[in-house]
Amino acid sequence: MTMPSREQLLREAAEKEVLASTFTQYARNLAETFDGIPSRPGDSEPFWKGPAAERYLANAVRLRREMSELENSCLATAETLRRRAEQLRKEAAQVPNSA
Repeated sequence: MTMPSREQLLREAAEKEVLASTFTQYARNLAETFDGIPSRPGDSEPFWKGPAAERYLANAVRLRREMSELENSCLATAETLRRRAEQLRKEAAQVPNSA
């Protein structure tokens, strides 16, 4: 098995950085998903009454929590990708120049 070249390592690092940026951008957009959607009991009264209101609010709270978990997962993945990209750049710096 041949060692990857400096260029290959740097290219892989750059690809991971781009992917990390994409994950971060998507994560930040997820936070806006529920903007303006009623998620408190008083907010949904004009639209939902009785048991339907309770079901709606339970679902809204669950979905908000899941979106928050997804956002956190995306940000954690982005950070992992950035750390790996930094590691690849350090490895690339150790590769001797090709003649």
